[in-house]
Amino acid sequence: MGLLDRFRAWIQRTETKSNELEYGALDKLHHAEDRVDEATHGRFYDTLEKADEEAGELLDRVGLGDDEEEPDVREPRNQES
Repeated sequence: MGLLDRFRAWIQRTETKSNELEYGALDKLHHAEDRVDEATHGRFYDTLEKADEEAGELLDRVGLGDDEEEPDVREPRNQES
């Protein structure tokens, strides 16, 4: 196994672990939302859903969301003196 093959395997393992952590964190967040919803008898359901949607939009903008689109990253302007 060459150096490049080992590097590719390392990248694959790192990506897999990163995905596991991301999905684990999302599961915990949704569990917390459910607990708050139960404790407040649905009083803050709309607020929790709005916060969840906004968090998803933020992840999409920085390129970490579920969408396959490219993140909206704008290159800085070149300022000539």
